[in-house]
Amino acid sequence: MDVGYITIVLSLLASAYATLAYYFGAKNSDASLLYKAEKATYLTAALVTAASAILVYYFMTDNFSIEYVASYSSRALPGFYKFAAFWAGADGSLLLWALLISGYTVAFLKLEKKDVLSAYAMATAMSVQTFFLLLLSTVSNPFQQLGFMPADGVGLNPLLQTPEMVAHPPTLFIGYAGAAVVFSLALAGVYLADEKWVFRARKWIVFTWIWLTQGIFWGAIWAYKVLGWGGYWAWDPVENSSLLPWLTLSALMHSVMIQEARRGMKLWNILLAFTTFEFVLLGTFITRSGVISSVHAFGQSSLTLPFMLYMLLWLILTIWVIMEKKGFIKSEDIIESFASKEATFLFNNLILVASALTIFWGTIFPLISEGLTGYKVTIGPPFYNQVETPLGLALIILVGFCIAVPWRRAYKDEMIRRLRFPAVAMFLGLVAGFIGKFGFAGTLAAGIFGFAFTAHLQQYLWDTRAFSQEYGTSSYFKIVLRRRRRYGGYTTHLGLLILFLGIVGGAYDEEYKNVQLELNQPYQIKEYTFIYRGITAEDSNLKTTWRANIEVWKEGRLIGFMKPGIEKYKTGSGEETRKVDILSEPLKDVYLIFMGANENAVFMEIRINPLVNFVWLGSWIMTFGGIFALIPKSFVSRVIVSREQEVGT
Repeated sequence: MDVGYITIVLSLLASAYATLAYYFGAKNSDASLLYKAEKATYLTAALVTAASAILVYYFMTDNFSIEYVASYSSRALPGFYKFAAFWAGADGSLLLWALLISGYTVAFLKLEKKDVLSAYAMATAMSVQTFFLLLLSTVSNPFQQLGFMPADGVGLNPLLQTPEMVAHPPTLFIGYAGAAVVFSLALAGVYLADEKWVFRARKWIVFTWIWLTQGIFWGAIWAYKVLGWGGYWAWDPVENSSLLPWLTLSALMHSVMIQEARRGMKLWNILLAFTTFEFVLLGTFITRSGVISSVHAFGQSSLTLPFMLYMLLWLILTIWVIMEKKGFIKSEDIIESFASKEATFLFNNLILVASALTIFWGTIFPLISEGLTGYKVTIGPPFYNQVETPLGLALIILVGFCIAVPWRRAYKDEMIRRLRFPAVAMFLGLVAGFIGKFGFAGTLAAGIFGFAFTAHLQQYLWDTRAFSQEYGTSSYFKIVLRRRRRYGGYTTHLGLLILFLGIVGGAYDEEYKNVQLELNQPYQIKEYTFIYRGITAEDSNLKTTWRANIEVWKEGRLIGFMKPGIEKYKTGSGEETRKVDILSEPLKDVYLIFMGANENAVFMEIRINPLVNFVWLGSWIMTFGGIFALIPKSFVSRVIVSREQEVGT
């Protein structure tokens, strides 16, 4: 029996003990049992870390007697990708899940107050850990032995041999594991009728949201750069499954503010925390069960039943807790006026949840249709675009209104003062869209962007002026640090608006052509001229690559050389992949896909993708806004005091 598997089994026993010890220790106020639960948590984390290190060691030393290593690595695979092969398949990715949960549970013990709320939350979190360790020790063992040593392994899927795919699973899974902590706190808080859970969960919600955002970003940029179809989001089931918890967690991030300030939306918040966690389990299940066809799925059907039963179990337990504590979760009536921040938060939540439910239905409908009729119906991008586009436009409008209206109630004169400049910007955006022939949807989007963007800039200025008077300082640095949650939220909204602009630009002004480029003959598309200069070949132990050499000219000057290619791998089944090349300018990308060649010509798909860099920029600004909002109060105090002392001297 492999030492790695023994380590997994031991960690399962420690995790199960910790789960029970936290629960009974909290229930019986047994400090000794809670102390033992903490020790078991640390032991679990140490054992899971050891198991992970053993699996990495097997990859780095080409131990192909382990089935998982033989399936996802080879001798010619570079060391960087041997390390990343750890999470290339279902077994390793579930071990990564367990490793990250271990990190969260240890961090939770270090950062949170040790009380009954924390104990019950830890019982829930450790039960999640126990579930994944149970899978790893039964149906998804990454240390399964072949019984012989192959000369070489199958190798890593060529599509996964990219830096983007190295980054995508860990960042997304950090967010996934964080959702379990958020749900654990919410469930414990409702079970104990303790509203402190929303204050405790706030930082975990934001932290989890940051990593989900990054996970989706890296997945999108991988699709754009590697899959070679010209876009970054195809409404694939696995893509959808990563977006679902992001949508509901975004809703929760806003609605907990209402419970903090006004004791409202209590039932809504526990439902959002639960739904986010269920969507995380669903995403893990879809990717690893193979029940839905996807370019991202691993296709391991033995996980279907355990995941279905586990999701059902949490549904039953959550409903039971809600029914038991229905008196506690009765919310205050918080909506005094539709022209208030509370109302915009509510509408914001409704749109985000409606969007999530629509995507959820489109994702699982093929399964339902197959179960009922025997035929699997495919739901493609037209369905999602038709439904999600109006929801997205409504959300961006609300983002502008949310920042423009005050808490409780806004009166007519105040609303006019707050909305006059955003309204002018909206009008100018509509005019610009009409003149630029953006089409109806594009023109409407330009107007909405102008409205929301101006509302945010205006609020930045107003808040800075008000806070400078409140704090008696004109230092913008001190002001934004003191109000980091508010300015972090504003920054995140601005990132969302920039991302929205990038999505709109790509949706309504993209151009592509399939062309034949003759050797040394110029070919013009819009303002760009392409000249094919021949093919070069590169050979290595891992693959053979053919690249087309293309000069790109713009307005009479050479702006770059592009080398899209085709790669044929020597490992596995000899997969052949296309390597796109992208020439990025600030407002558009030139995107080339090598389709084939003959003696005197190359066949190329050429795409001009406008504003796509705004999608990446917006994602990073959103991430920065979340990070800024998480700056600890102790750090802020030290920085402000230090700067004041410097000024005084």
